[in-house]
Amino acid sequence: MSTRDTMLEIARDAILHRASRDGYTPDEYDPAEDDEGYVVSLLTALRHWSDAHGIDWRADLERAEALFTEDLAESKAAP
Repeated sequence: MSTRDTMLEIARDAILHRASRDGYTPDEYDPAEDDEGYVVSLLTALRHWSDAHGIDWRADLERAEALFTEDLAESKAAP
């Protein structure tokens, strides 16, 4: 499994877990459509987490963008 596939699986699981907090079951909510905006909710939760624990949010965003770019290039290069 590629890093991109792993990250997509983690994101899918996180979105479904967030949806479950609002009473959705995994078969009721399509994380690819994300009609309720749980991606935004998860990003907001991570921002709160960073603030509460003294984590440099902006530095982590920059690092995440760099890792995303690397992962995307890796997945495009893979046969």
